[in-house]
Amino acid sequence: MPLEITAEDVLKKLNFCEHCGFCRSICPIVEVENYDESVSPRGRKTLFLALMKGELQPTIKLSEKFYKCSTCCSCAYKCPQGINIGEVSLLARQKLFELGMVPDTIKRFSNAILEYKNVYTADNASRNDWIMYTDADVKIKDSADLVYFVGCVTSFSGMVQTIAQAVTGILNYLNEDWTVLKDEWCCGHPLVLAGALKEAKSLAEHNIKEISSVGSKKVVTGCPGCYLALKYEYPKLLGRKLNFEVLHFTEFLNNCLEKERLKIPRLDVTVTYHEPCELSRICGIVKEPKNVLSSIANVVYPENNGSYFCCCGGGGLLKVTYPSTAERISKKRFEVLASTNAKVITTACPTCVQTLLQVASSQQNGRRVVDVSQLIAEQIGLM
Repeated sequence: MPLEITAEDVLKKLNFCEHCGFCRSICPIVEVENYDESVSPRGRKTLFLALMKGELQPTIKLSEKFYKCSTCCSCAYKCPQGINIGEVSLLARQKLFELGMVPDTIKRFSNAILEYKNVYTADNASRNDWIMYTDADVKIKDSADLVYFVGCVTSFSGMVQTIAQAVTGILNYLNEDWTVLKDEWCCGHPLVLAGALKEAKSLAEHNIKEISSVGSKKVVTGCPGCYLALKYEYPKLLGRKLNFEVLHFTEFLNNCLEKERLKIPRLDVTVTYHEPCELSRICGIVKEPKNVLSSIANVVYPENNGSYFCCCGGGGLLKVTYPSTAERISKKRFEVLASTNAKVITTACPTCVQTLLQVASSQQNGRRVVDVSQLIAEQIGLM
């Protein structure tokens, strides 16, 4: 996990780099940036070493190379030595953020999160308004066994608020004792991606206090970024273990299927699945969403077509710093998913859904893009 890696650890790993360039072949940035070596994983490695050795001065222009990275960590899976340049990018961002040598977009973005407590610069008092917009059956309680941590994107983006409707509908269907938080703040993961660790700590403290006040021992979320923050980043930021379990919603669904708490009619169309980078490659949640999907549908995977272009471009703050680069990546990924000829594209991340939906709506090719939770909710008649 990113916060478990020190600069010393990374520098030791980088000594084993063979300069083979295998990482370039899988990096989504390289393919859409005309194979520019300076923004390739190998190029960022070289720049990072020079920065750490004092051979390069920290500048905003240098920082731009590390922010032009989706932190998808695909490079680690292609590298013979298992070197993860996504970790290198994050460590460089932390160092440069502390020095104030980051792009203005990152400064404004980070300050806005601290001011508004969400990534949309919206009044955070309206965070739970999705309940009204979706007509979801939600009772906000003072105490509950389980907390549904909704996240900024699902709460505020009209494109994906129905994911929250699906999750809450399933929780009600299963008669879970659950609630959403009265005053949820941004999970802080975007600040970690920005390199602003000290700033992220205040958000972590608040959310843990809110969860503890409800007395819940289990937290579920449909957002991989929130999952990563709650499960892995909070203990590192705060230096202590948390007293609640954290599950991604696909883990929760898979557990329910294994315990036969949930029976879902099969879908009569073929679907494909886009693996969210943070959920699969960073957090290791791979089999659970696939198990859930295979239990209800015939699933075809794009990698079976020989494609390893796996990032949608929605991560790593790339849409904040380099939106045109992110858009080119998302179009490329959509082409790969469409090549399966599946009529339904599904994933397990609201940001991935939002990103792929933007491409689908522009192409108007009749393919649906939905979250796994939405597909399940539809199949059991909740939506």
